[in-house]
Amino acid sequence: MGMDVKASRVLLPPRLRTDEERSASWLELFFDLVFVVAIAQLALALADDLSPVGFTRFLLLFVPVWWSWVGYTNYADRFDTDDPVVRAMMIFGMLAMAVLAVSVPDAFSGGSEAFALSYVAVRVLLILLYERARRNVPAARALISVTMGVFVFGAALWALSLLVAEPWRFRLWGLALVIEGATPWVARRAMASVPYHASHLPERYGLFTIIVLGESLVAVVLGIGGAHWRFASAFAAFGGFLVAACLWWVYFDFIELADIKRNLLARNVFIYGHLAIALGLTTVGVGVKKAILYSGESHLPAGGSWALCGGTALFLAGIGLIYALSTPSFRPYVLIARTGTAGVAVLLAVVGLAVSSTALVGLLLVAMLMLVAFEAAQKTSQEEIPAPTATRDTDQEYLPNEQHGEDC
Repeated sequence: MGMDVKASRVLLPPRLRTDEERSASWLELFFDLVFVVAIAQLALALADDLSPVGFTRFLLLFVPVWWSWVGYTNYADRFDTDDPVVRAMMIFGMLAMAVLAVSVPDAFSGGSEAFALSYVAVRVLLILLYERARRNVPAARALISVTMGVFVFGAALWALSLLVAEPWRFRLWGLALVIEGATPWVARRAMASVPYHASHLPERYGLFTIIVLGESLVAVVLGIGGAHWRFASAFAAFGGFLVAACLWWVYFDFIELADIKRNLLARNVFIYGHLAIALGLTTVGVGVKKAILYSGESHLPAGGSWALCGGTALFLAGIGLIYALSTPSFRPYVLIARTGTAGVAVLLAVVGLAVSSTALVGLLLVAMLMLVAFEAAQKTSQEEIPAPTATRDTDQEYLPNEQHGEDC
């Protein structure tokens, strides 16, 4: 009897924690470290092949890495109790992610089996965590059942891909990712009664964004180390660093305004929009590195221009969409400015072959500095205006039968 009491104090079953005051745990921060390695490996793989095929392969490898992080993060947001079982499962998940990260460079050159097997291991561990929550949290059982069904089907496709020769194996990967990525929409009605934590989830996505943004800073350091030190390379490095700082400014000046409980569409766009943000930031880091390395040439190769400027445009598109749909204090002028700056970035990617990499970085930096200055002015003016009193009933907003919940 005494042993049972001690075990119950140590083993804390999952419980719904979306109404508790909380922030990111030490376990979650430790868990994020393995993704630093994974993102670095993905960036190196993209830097080695900036052709259209290289970008496609990068996307096919990036999405499962990102989706793995999302899966564990969304689980922890609702059910994490930080007991020994959760710690053990997440640590084993880190080991599986580490194997996946190591297999990234060879995923398309004879090492696809290792990548697929490690990803299946990551998903199976997450499914086991959800099964434990299903047994202990009756209020979330409907949501967990749908989620587990999609995850099991997706993992089965990844396992099945091991029996198929390339390139059909990669096509199965793509199909599985589409199915798994549809989880928030497939389970949208069940999710309406089990919302995410209003502050913890944005904090976690912000921390992951910091990890990915760090790749841009690493790219500056690596680029300087691999280039001959001269004015052009120094300016490209300086400009690349400031572009990364501008991206940080735009993101973190806004993210605290996001309201993921606004409606189901806002929440799902918040999640999917961060995929575009993460993809964009990673490619920007690669583009900055290439711009430094090619600072002595007449122009940056097309792949490098699209990585640098196209990545910036993708980041702005993702954050603009989130801002438009999840920010109660939405201002159309801010969205117009972000969309316009994204358009300028795309235009710079197109004309990148006509200018030097140093000039390209400088032009992109000017566009980003103008956006930051505009948004800073908008934020200042907004803070001077008293916020309107909220009138919506948040308790009624997430009833399962609510009309907007069914339409999203």
